[in-house]
Parts: sequence; C-alpha cells; structure tokens
Amino acid sequence: MTTVADPTRRSDDRPTDRQRVLFVGGLGRSGSTLLEKLLNELPETRSVGETLHLWERGIRDAERCGCGDEFAECPQWQAIGAAAFGSWDRVDLDDVIDLRWRIDRSRRLPQIFDAVRRQRPSPDQARYVDHLSKVLHAAAALDDGPTVLLESSKHLSTAALLATDPSLDVRVVHLVRDPRGVAYSWTKSVERPEADGSMMPTYSPARTALRWVTDNLGFEALHALGVPMERVRYEDLLADPVGVLRRITAMADLPGTSFEFVDGAEVHVREPMHSIAGNPMRFGGDRMTLRLDDAWRSKLSAKDRRTVTAMCAPMLKRYGYPLR
Repeated sequence: MTTVADPTRRSDDRPTDRQRVLFVGGLGRSGSTLLEKLLNELPETRSVGETLHLWERGIRDAERCGCGDEFAECPQWQAIGAAAFGSWDRVDLDDVIDLRWRIDRSRRLPQIFDAVRRQRPSPDQARYVDHLSKVLHAAAALDDGPTVLLESSKHLSTAALLATDPSLDVRVVHLVRDPRGVAYSWTKSVERPEADGSMMPTYSPARTALRWVTDNLGFEALHALGVPMERVRYEDLLADPVGVLRRITAMADLPGTSFEFVDGAEVHVREPMHSIAGNPMRFGGDRMTLRLDDAWRSKLSAKDRRTVTAMCAPMLKRYGYPLR
C-alpha cells in the first residue's frame, strides 16, 4: 500500500536545500537491517545506521561498526566525528546520553508530536537534535556526499524529532511485518557479535503485540502531520525486492535508479554498511540470498498466535494480513 505524502504539504518556510534523510522506521525485527542493506547498495545513498545508539554503543563502548572495524578504527566514523565536532573527544557524552534518555523516548511522544506540529522544538529537544543533525550533515559531506542518507534507528520518537530540524528533509519508510512473525522473533535469543557475545533482549508475544499496534499507529499519526512516508511490508520486500525498492526510491526522489545488484533472490553486496547497532546481518559478506522468514507459522505456540492475533486484529486487516 502506498502512502506517499506531498513534501510541499508543510506550511513552514523551510529552506529548499535541505539534506534528504530516508528514515527506516518500524518495530524491531521487521526486516529493517535487510532493507537498509539493500538501500545502501544504491550509489545515491549512504547508511549511518542507528544514530540513536551512536553515543553509547559507538563512542562510549567502542563496539564494532558494520564494516567490521571497531568504532575508533573506522575511517568513515572518525572522519564524521572530525567534521561534526572537531573530534569525538569533544562531545560531552554524559550530556548527550542524558538528553537521549530524557528526550528520545516513546513516553515523550505527546511533546515530540507537538513540536512537529508547531515546528518549534523545546530547548532540550533542539539541543539533542542538533547533535544528530551535525552527524548527518557531516556524513553527507564525505567524498562529495550522497544524495540521500539512510537512518535506521527505527524509533518513532527519533523520526519525529529529526522532522523538527529545518535543515533536514526527512522521509520515512514505514516498515511493517506480520505481528506474529515479529512476536516470535522477539522470543529468540540473538547474539550481538559486536559486543563480545552479549545478547539482544527478548520480549513476550503480548508485549510485542502491544508495541506493534502503538508503533504503527504512531507512524500513521506522524504521516498525518505532513512527514512524507511510504508503507512497506516485509513480506512484499522478499517477494518483489526490486518493485519495493522502486517505490521507495520514487518517494525519495531518486528517479532512474539501477537495481542490477539484485538478481532474483540473490543480492550482490558491494558496499560495507558503516552502521552502529542493528541486526548482526549487517556484518555479512559479498553475497546474500533473500528468503522469507516465516518460522513463526510452526514455532510460535497456538496460544501466543491467538493472543497476538486478537490484540492486533483491527490493524491486521488494514495492512493486508489474514486473521487465520
């Protein structure tokens, strides 16, 4: 289903030379890393991963970048830090991390949405977004820069906060997956190889179902506030990757983009992903096979399937998923 908003719909007097940012948004375990990896192959794009986690996982904890290097050894991230702040050492990490945990939260969405509606962020919101914006503009300026930056923080709050920055042209890919698949995925233990074998968190199917409903309604509300958006289903991405990529690039104003790196279900990976945080698949090699992950159909218990289906029923139909 296409839900593209006209970028001219906003009434604010924003500059016309804003940096385009394609934000991959939606609940985690919906295929965002896969989509980011595909979009990163386009010559007009550059991935910066999940800037939401940059401050802790990258700068403070020195976790590995998607290219395989530790953050402090990654040439791209060091160049971004130098261009944005002089060096990462000049960033007051305690202050930025405190802002992140006070400002960029789902519980703050009423205040964030009000800032989007009025295009008038609070002083703390503006200070936090200024840090993110400096990183994005620095990344765009490297090597003559790409046309579009890929930001994959997924969080609705981060997308909305970035949309308050008049120097950014934020457009959202609203990624949706069958909630029963998402719920099953969040029950699995997944190792984080970039962090010395620590594990990603797990959540109950009921909690995931609640988040699936609230997050997707939230992205619809953000679209209603005038943020350009394209809704993409994970299942459609696997069934017709080139068709879905064409829809996304049209929304991002990237006409005539070539998708020769996709050959049926095979993807020839040419570009490393300089991303912080995300699914371990971002560390993959030079070849990738696209396969639909529908293990939930046999591995999610009947009780949990009923629970998730009941909680998500109204929106299952809206997004084209069967109740049974």
